[in-house]
Amino acid sequence: MKYKILILIVFLLPAVAMAQVSGYWKGTLDLGPQQLEIGFDIKNDDSLTAALDVPAQGAYGIPAECSFKDNDLIINIKSIGATYKGSQNDEKIVGTFSQGGMDFPLELTKSDRQQIKKVRPQDPKEPFNYKVEDVSFENSVDNITLAGTLTMPNGDGPFPAVVLVTGSGTQNRNEELMDHRPFLVVADHLTRNGIAVLRYDDRGFTPSQGDASTATSADLANDAQAAFNYLLSRKEIDHDNIGIIGHSEGGTINFMVAAREPRVAFIVSLAGPALKGCVLLKQQQRDILKAQGYSDEAIDFVNATNSKIIDIVEQSSDIDSAIVEINRYLAQFGTTQETINQYTGQLCSPWMYYFLRHDPTDDIVAAQCPALLLNGTKDLQVNAKQNLSQFKRIAKQHGKKNLVIRKMKGLNHLFQHCTTGHPEEYYEIEETIAPEVLEIMTEFIKNHKQ
Repeated sequence: MKYKILILIVFLLPAVAMAQVSGYWKGTLDLGPQQLEIGFDIKNDDSLTAALDVPAQGAYGIPAECSFKDNDLIINIKSIGATYKGSQNDEKIVGTFSQGGMDFPLELTKSDRQQIKKVRPQDPKEPFNYKVEDVSFENSVDNITLAGTLTMPNGDGPFPAVVLVTGSGTQNRNEELMDHRPFLVVADHLTRNGIAVLRYDDRGFTPSQGDASTATSADLANDAQAAFNYLLSRKEIDHDNIGIIGHSEGGTINFMVAAREPRVAFIVSLAGPALKGCVLLKQQQRDILKAQGYSDEAIDFVNATNSKIIDIVEQSSDIDSAIVEINRYLAQFGTTQETINQYTGQLCSPWMYYFLRHDPTDDIVAAQCPALLLNGTKDLQVNAKQNLSQFKRIAKQHGKKNLVIRKMKGLNHLFQHCTTGHPEEYYEIEETIAPEVLEIMTEFIKNHKQ
């Protein structure tokens, strides 16, 4: 559920054409209620390569796919179903940025590249009063090795411990996003309070092995299980007191592991979904568009189309049939094949297809360990009212007494104090994670009862 930024990849092109377009190109997207500056860093190193910067999101050097021929530049942004097409004229490239059936004029001009990586106030600073160890462990189910960091209090132990599981998208062990490193902050706080913490790079994020492009939440649950098993192998760890903290998608994964692994002592779910992804995504789109200032009429129009397509995916028997049905539905409105491919590329990837259709209810019911469930009232990605109400319904219907539900006032999806909760605020907010969230988690881990 993490907020998706623009992503690009690379093609090979003739050297003459490459020389013409090499350089840093910057422009501003007019999205109506807001402006978004983006930049493309295009280089000629034997072949044409490109990288995307979105400074307002703290995103730099994102790999890009592009082609350039006869002064025409094409950039294909597969991960978000978007394209940029423009023509070079003197020192400008004039074109159109397209996404989700909508077109936005975008003029690019050459500029100097400015890349600033922020150090946030909550980033821990050395020297640490605890042990820090680089580790690796095996996921024997999928035959891959994952790499991470284990922090432990000084002394012999045994210590209570947690595994940290990131949200959606391939992320490093710090769950780094927009120059925020929330898992680094969480690990530091918990370890200073006597709790060992294992955080790891997601599969496909070097040096962790594996192919993230084909992985679903079920596959990532195998990775989290492997991390849990690794802690069981360490003599410094209290094997009867190991839990899992998951953020966003990670808050679904920890229930998946706990449902099949009775040795999980506790769970902390940070904005973890209790509903099917298809339900959450519809609400997420509505909440974010509203925060951007779009009218109810415009929101209803966008949601009508997107909801129908999401329903097609949710009700399909497999990915191929979903693609066929989306093509059939959109073609009747004269939608171009390029736009149709954008929709299917986004919604029919292995991860998204699984996410939209997966119902976490069975895992929530099956998990018997104490579970702390936190959700910010200004979370626009996992709506707190909708999501926590579902947790309460599950608890009531199944007589579950192990769920501790807390609504966190004024916090967004990253658990920052915020104004609107819109993902565009994440980068501008200096706070990485609200101190009260750190304290609530620490108290729960120290005082939970199995």
